[in-house]
Amino acid sequence: MDRVLITGGAGFIGSHLGDFFIKKGFEVICMDNLLTGSLDNIEH
Repeated sequence: MDRVLITGGAGFIGSHLGDFFIKKGFEVICMDNLLTGSLDNIEH
């Protein structure tokens, strides 16, 4: 299984990138300091 790292994963763009890669079958690791991102973006 391929793995992808997304920095800023709880932001608007990062959360959509995460969804995209998950649908493609990747293992997704997100890093975010939540300074501008939100857990609401990745809650699902």
